[in-house]
Amino acid sequence: MFRFAGRNMPFLLMLVFAFVLVGATQQTQPKTEKPLVEAKEWFRAYCAPCHGADAKGRGPAASALKVPPPDLTTLAKRNNGKFPEDYFKKVLVHGVAVPAHGTAEMPIWGPTFAGVNERQLTQYLESVQAK
Repeated sequence: MFRFAGRNMPFLLMLVFAFVLVGATQQTQPKTEKPLVEAKEWFRAYCAPCHGADAKGRGPAASALKVPPPDLTTLAKRNNGKFPEDYFKKVLVHGVAVPAHGTAEMPIWGPTFAGVNERQLTQYLESVQAK
């Protein structure tokens, strides 16, 4: 039996090496890719009707709104080159209050996004900022 294992040792070593290599490759793959893809789908489902699929404020429902939706790709540009993460999260959860109307113009998505990592949506929106 020992002799059998000895003759097959190179094959066994290559098999173990292959498993280790596959495991190491899987561990080093970026972990942000899937969440960003999921966040993009969330954006398309909930935000794009007003803000547009490109986030530039030209969604199919934009013309029906009293206040046009902003171009979300310029948030960083309008804030001295820094993406306003805290402001974005606040608007996402609480909507935008327009004093003249007395209520939030943008839907309040807090309850809808309660099961989603809002950080993912924030990262997605940060990734589409104009340079």
